Amino acid sequence: MHGSFRRPRIAPGASRPVRPSFRDARFSLLVAGETVNSIGGWASAIVLWGFAAYRFNASPYAVSLTIVCWAAPPAVLSPLLGVWVDRIGPRKALVTGYIAAAGAALAMAAAGSLAALDVAAVSYGIARSLAGPAANALPPRIVADDDLLAANALLGGASSAGAVVGPLAASAALALSGFPAAFILDAASYLIGAAVVLPLPFRPAPAPEQTSWRRDLLDGLKLVARHRKVQLIVVMSAAVTFTSAAFLVVEPLYARHVLHRPPSQFALFEAGAGTGAILASLIIPRLKDRLTGRRVLGASAACYGLAACLFAGTTLVPVAYVGAFTWGVTGAVFGTVTITTLQQASPQQAHGRIMGVTSAIGSWVETLGLPLGGVILAALGIRAGAIALAGVAILAGLTYLTIAATHEEGQVPALPPSSS
Repeated sequence: MHGSFRRPRIAPGASRPVRPSFRDARFSLLVAGETVNSIGGWASAIVLWGFAAYRFNASPYAVSLTIVCWAAPPAVLSPLLGVWVDRIGPRKALVTGYIAAAGAALAMAAAGSLAALDVAAVSYGIARSLAGPAANALPPRIVADDDLLAANALLGGASSAGAVVGPLAASAALALSGFPAAFILDAASYLIGAAVVLPLPFRPAPAPEQTSWRRDLLDGLKLVARHRKVQLIVVMSAAVTFTSAAFLVVEPLYARHVLHRPPSQFALFEAGAGTGAILASLIIPRLKDRLTGRRVLGASAACYGLAACLFAGTTLVPVAYVGAFTWGVTGAVFGTVTITTLQQASPQQAHGRIMGVTSAIGSWVETLGLPLGGVILAALGIRAGAIALAGVAILAGLTYLTIAATHEEGQVPALPPSSS
């Protein structure tokens, strides 16, 4: 598939970098492992809410608390654990996070009370707080610089596959063996993910300066705050994340009250968007030379918002399918270009801290986007509210394009390794 990629020159005695191609067995195993991992994670997340409600007869308030236990740790701990990623390296951190998540998933399967389930959910969230920044810091350490976009695209496709297949896997696990089976599936998927990461060869990177945890944490925050390009990427990514989170509220209401369709229609739209994202992730590596520069980054954010408008601004089901598919495509392009640009704009020895900060910001924005999306829909109506929410991503992309037009295209100076 990617036979036209130029092979990087390898110094004598050095490990051959992983190539983002299914012809490279190491990368194929990594993509397969991340796909299985994503499927297990989605299945576990979906089953968790039902487990609390059905097994322990939890009230709406108690179910909400369980969700907070699962979702809150990354929003709080990712910047701190990103420091550890830089200290021990993304591979060790990712394997540690995956093994810890597997243990937490098994604890959720064995939970005999709602309190035990909540404690296990907190542990699961802590493990995700470590694995998230580590996963985003991994690609620059295993592939050549000019292969980074392709690697991010294919790994992003693995995550999209999990979003499509995960709910189906959850349904199958529930039908065959009940709630614990989904958690056991998730634990096994994390162990598979750890197994495929361990043998990967690593490119050398400058060792980070060993200082106190507090100083390293502050350095991560300062690195993001002081570098204009990183600031713009983070702000624009937050705007797109807000639109994406708010549309979790929009989609079922739109299918029910605008299209007058059953709940299955909502699931089909999700499948359409996921299919678009997967196909885009397979095509992006062929277009990698064209998907660079600030203008592509801003245009992809604006197009993501426009696709959301197309999806939720019509009363015709076929047009809505086109919008959902396009939404998935533009989301994959934006996500791939954004993470690649962020990796290239910052030094490898600070990737853990920077990815930890951006992960926390994304978690907070996603958390706020859900209730704010509901408020806007209640105030403006479903279609008008959906267009307004999509407008957040459009405005962010157009603003970034305006800023990009005032600057020359080219390489932005790297961040210093430490703010001290």
